[in-house]
Amino acid sequence: MNGDTVVALSTPPGESGIAVIRISGPEAAPIMRAMATAAGRWESHTIHRAILRNIEREPMDDALAVIMKAPDSYTGEDVAEIYCHGSMQVVSAIIEDALARGAVPAGPGEFTKRAYLNGRLDLVQAEAVADLISSETRLQSIVALEHLEGALSERIAGIEKILMEQLALVEVSIDFSEEKIETWDGAGLGAIVAGAKRSLAGLLESEVAGKKLRRGIRITILGPRNAGKSSLYNALIGEERAIVSPVPGTTRDLLRERIHMGGFTYYLEDTAGIAETGCEIEARGISMGRRAAEDADLVLFVIDGSVEIDEGTARELALAGGRESITVLNKADLVPGPHRVAGEKDSSPEAAGHKAAGSKVPASEAPRKAPGDNFPAAEAGAGIDPTRIVSVSALTGEGLEELKRMIFERTVGREVSRIGGERIALNARQAAALREAMEALGRVEKELSGEKGAEIISLELREAIDACGRVTGRSTAADLLDTIFSRFCIGK
Repeated sequence: MNGDTVVALSTPPGESGIAVIRISGPEAAPIMRAMATAAGRWESHTIHRAILRNIEREPMDDALAVIMKAPDSYTGEDVAEIYCHGSMQVVSAIIEDALARGAVPAGPGEFTKRAYLNGRLDLVQAEAVADLISSETRLQSIVALEHLEGALSERIAGIEKILMEQLALVEVSIDFSEEKIETWDGAGLGAIVAGAKRSLAGLLESEVAGKKLRRGIRITILGPRNAGKSSLYNALIGEERAIVSPVPGTTRDLLRERIHMGGFTYYLEDTAGIAETGCEIEARGISMGRRAAEDADLVLFVIDGSVEIDEGTARELALAGGRESITVLNKADLVPGPHRVAGEKDSSPEAAGHKAAGSKVPASEAPRKAPGDNFPAAEAGAGIDPTRIVSVSALTGEGLEELKRMIFERTVGREVSRIGGERIALNARQAAALREAMEALGRVEKELSGEKGAEIISLELREAIDACGRVTGRSTAADLLDTIFSRFCIGK
């Protein structure tokens, strides 16, 4: 880190009631005193009203400002913050004046990087700042705050401490090998290493949930024309975003919208109806939908429950059954009974009784069966799990809550209990470092089962400790730091 003084807007750009401009570095206080002469009399961490003037002594704004002396600031350096009116003209004038007085523009994550380098935050906490800024749900913000407060760092530090104690004992025995001083025993070290591996494995269990929590989950709605895909899309979103029409092929493009369930962000995609078509544009839309389904975390395959399922739809169902999917029988408000492939005879006792009486089965009197009962794709061995079938009505809302429950269970149900309890969720970088620590400890165990070479055990213990240190940033290369902080927004 150089000795530059940096400046940036710390609130989102655009017109607003208040904007916050942050200046950090050795010249922060002098620049503030140059803008507001009275600032020379300000005590640290006290907010004052001031008329800010530029180099030509022209007024820029009537603002509030504060000087925070090092090391008791966010960055650990001298910091000046200006709370000005949120006009972009005012913001630009103040920043340009700070640049004219010797400051340089801050890069992405510059302030948080300085906080890390000055020991105000460790690397886990610094990454948590970015997670907190980008959080969209209460769960996302809670996990980020737990990391920011040190929950994960403390767990890592506890493992490091135990391993460092053992490393010290092993290295003492190496240093005094001629005196044959026994400072450690293989059985005791083996038990401690096994315990450390269990602790690391427990933390690594949160990686999958952490990825989904930060990245979000993609859900693609797939199915034949006029099955009610766009209606279901609108119903799940809670407002009309996709055009709904009885005209086949209305949806031709890929539509995407965010929704939140159980603290996770879901990206819901509506696609063109699958059909044989001579229209080039519609065919491209269908192709886009298929590709989206291949990359999705979950596919909702929607079928019109008010008509018989034709053989083409059954074939598409078989393909969808090979993915992580839920089969949605839509339009339950029209036909409450079971669904059949075209031409398939209904051999149920209820149907036989009505036929004998020479009568038809009114939809209102048809017996309601559980989703999947007599479902042709399941009976034909197409790989459709009856527990992954749900009957809904996008029009009335019937079955939507059950569908949401199934979506949540199939996408995050296996991981959410741990993240909800411990509020810890590793990101990919943290998990990679902990896996390296696990591998090093595995090599320690292997060495212990052999000749118990103290020198090799010492090297592997040190590698495990260094890998843990890379999580918190205690042993992290400068180029990796540049990569991490480049993902931050400017101003934080």
